[in-house]
Amino acid sequence: MDARVEELLPREIVEALERGATVVTGNQRAARTLRNGFDRRKRALGAKSWQPARVMAWDAWTSGWWSRMVVAGRASKMLLNRSQELAVWRGVLEADKELESLRSVESLAEMAAGAWRFLCSYNGQGRLRELAVSTDTRAFQRWAQVFERRCRVDGLLTQAGLEEALRESLAAGEPEVGEIVLVGFDALTPAQMGLVEALRAAGSSVEELPVAVEGGERVLVEGADEREELRACARWVRQFLELRSDGRVGVIVPGLEGQRAQIDRIFREVLAPELERIEAGSGREPYEFSVGVALAETPMVLVAVELLRWAVKVLPTERVSGLLLSPYFAMAEGERSARAEFDAFELRRARMLRPEISLEWMVGALERSRRRTRLDRLTTRLRAMRAVAAGRLEGDEQRSYAEWAARMRDLLETAGWGVERVSGRGEDTLEFQTRQKWESALDELATLDFDGARVQFGEALDEVERIARRTVFAPESREAPVQVMGPLEAAGSQFDAVWFLRAGDLSWPMAVGSSSLLPWSLQRELGMPGVNQERDRAYSWRVTERIATSAGTVIFGYAKETTEGRQQSSSVLTNLGLERVEVTELAGVDAERSAIALEELDDAARVRPVPDRVIRGGARILELQAACGFRAFAEQRLWASELEAVELGMDARKRGTVVHLVLERFWDAVKTQSTLLAMTPEERNEVLDYCIAEALKKTAESSTTSWDAAYVEVQRDRLKRLLEPWLELEMERPDFSVKLSEKEFKDQHVGPLRLDVRVDRVDVTAAGELILDYKTGAAAPKDWLTERPDAPQLPLYAVLAETDKLKGVAFALVRAGEQGGIKGYASEQGVLTKPARTALSLEAQVEEWRRVLVQLATEFHEGDARVRPKRYPMTCERCGQRMLCRLDISLLEDDEEDQDGAGEVNGG
Repeated sequence: MDARVEELLPREIVEALERGATVVTGNQRAARTLRNGFDRRKRALGAKSWQPARVMAWDAWTSGWWSRMVVAGRASKMLLNRSQELAVWRGVLEADKELESLRSVESLAEMAAGAWRFLCSYNGQGRLRELAVSTDTRAFQRWAQVFERRCRVDGLLTQAGLEEALRESLAAGEPEVGEIVLVGFDALTPAQMGLVEALRAAGSSVEELPVAVEGGERVLVEGADEREELRACARWVRQFLELRSDGRVGVIVPGLEGQRAQIDRIFREVLAPELERIEAGSGREPYEFSVGVALAETPMVLVAVELLRWAVKVLPTERVSGLLLSPYFAMAEGERSARAEFDAFELRRARMLRPEISLEWMVGALERSRRRTRLDRLTTRLRAMRAVAAGRLEGDEQRSYAEWAARMRDLLETAGWGVERVSGRGEDTLEFQTRQKWESALDELATLDFDGARVQFGEALDEVERIARRTVFAPESREAPVQVMGPLEAAGSQFDAVWFLRAGDLSWPMAVGSSSLLPWSLQRELGMPGVNQERDRAYSWRVTERIATSAGTVIFGYAKETTEGRQQSSSVLTNLGLERVEVTELAGVDAERSAIALEELDDAARVRPVPDRVIRGGARILELQAACGFRAFAEQRLWASELEAVELGMDARKRGTVVHLVLERFWDAVKTQSTLLAMTPEERNEVLDYCIAEALKKTAESSTTSWDAAYVEVQRDRLKRLLEPWLELEMERPDFSVKLSEKEFKDQHVGPLRLDVRVDRVDVTAAGELILDYKTGAAAPKDWLTERPDAPQLPLYAVLAETDKLKGVAFALVRAGEQGGIKGYASEQGVLTKPARTALSLEAQVEEWRRVLVQLATEFHEGDARVRPKRYPMTCERCGQRMLCRLDISLLEDDEEDQDGAGEVNGG
């Protein structure tokens, strides 16, 4: 027989299966591996069909044995699944009048079930009277006695108590179960050992079969740090597979869950660099992880739970955004871009005003959207969801868990959950397996009807979410050549080579915890883990020895330096006879990556001038051109913009706009300072309150929740506190009347550009006109006095004004405290209370501004799009075009350019 066929399954296991024995493994992974090996061996031998191998994990074997006894009428107790057992524990805890704890009932139920599992596994359930040692152990004693009584009265059996129940059945004459072969057990618990002995006493053959590879290479290597150790492992694995393309390598990692992301990143880079491309899909890596993730954390199930919650209550707006963009929520192929646009430009604005969104609100928003024709399918699905929710989910109605599970399926089907055919593709294998696992979770939810309880929808939804959090989802093995797993999961598996990572004394053996609900003395007496250092160390040595004999080549590696400090190799490696080898000798060094020569192109060519028409953007065009020609080109010619960061409520820009609206309405009503001075405080406040209400009217009308209404009131109060002192400041100015407020001037010529501009306000004073620009943030007149002004709005208004009437320009700083005021330049007394000094007369300054602004307008018009930030790197720090201009961020240094400097930097 071919040697590779022989290697597919250990000869001893093949012989046992051919005799009709049942092979029982210590974990599910070992059972799956042996079954796969059995099937591959059959195919390699040319078999067309065969009976499945009788290989199963211990829990599956004992559960199946009990189920057959129940079906045959030889047993009557109902075996509880995990959710049913926790439901019983929760009932016990909720009925405990003495319960006082900061932990949730759900958390305490998990702890109690774990402590009960320990007791049963170590045959301690008969010693409940010895638990009254501390407050915690007395509480568990009380709960355990009630739990045990409930199980006895109701005929319930926990998984932890199954070994004892089977042992009692054997003693009562249960027929023998045939030959049993145990594989992959580092140690049997006392309860397991008791069942094995009972089987032997009943006449069954029970044999423990070690899976070991004799002889071979055993090596110890040291890496400089954890990253180098991991990279050395990846390099060696690649070299091994290049020599043996059909080889199987096990990478054993203590504490794998917390290191998975780093291992995946480095293994992908070294073993499959072609998969580093962003468009490369998953599922083709030459390695796979045996550790799974919580079902609740998978994208499909996250969407399912969110949809079920959204059907009956509001969701945080950012989570609604996630639903809209998810491919698992009624995603039609033609709607993808329309959904992204709706989220970016409509839902994000709503997000600024409200923290939560209801299904009803979303339906209305889609019906009002200008993109509604492109989002018809989504709107239809949401309307159907609303109808199902109103008819089948809402209210205080109580039903069985099975009924709620059926209604959850109905709602998700109505919502278009999952991958629909209209999305342009079908489910891939990972999505199919996720859906099947979710269906199993709903089936498990239905099993909670075992005690006849009836609950509301919210309770059923909370329960299915808990089930999804407890359920581990691990996709079916692709039989990748590299298997990454934890030390315990490797029990019962054989490989061609093994690399044991993190074999230093700080990480291996791993710390073992004990139960805080059981007395330490009882745990020590019963031999439980975590209370006897010598016993735990002996167990770790057995695990390490088993791994050292699981392949022909076994390498133990550790890092000399870790985040926790310096370390040596683990002391449990001492007696394994390992040969110490230099890591570079074993795994070589990282290959140098060849650098691609940078291609430089002359970027001096100008783009086509803008068309001869009004260009949208106003003074903002000149502001951006002054900051950087490329940014102005990208934002005002290409219309490239980044999604703004969303904050709860109005952002700074929106709050500033509301201030503009209030002051516009106020001066439209009051007109002059003399009228303002003639008003009583009550009259002034009445007008101000009205103007604030008008400015917030649209926001108030869109309020649908109590939070919305409260937020509007907060903004109303903020505006009142900000603007009352501002009006008092206006009363102290020289006499004026308001000529224009928020006036838009169409088709104004600035050099070759045609712009629409809006002037915030023009006052008429005794000396002449004063142009004001409202600012709610920081600003200073010096911002106007450079070749590339930071705030060119007022200079632009001054250039466009009638020169003979203009006597002043100023910022109206509508800010709290001493930061507020009117600051600017004036050519006559009586225009500003304290005008700033300037080297030029106002008339000469306006002409200088004209020259500067025409130059900026000409640069933009002619397509000057050079990457030329005004103050490098400060100008670039908050620019949204850095990805597009490909700025060399290595040049971002602390030193600043001269204020007027225009040094070009490297960009694309």
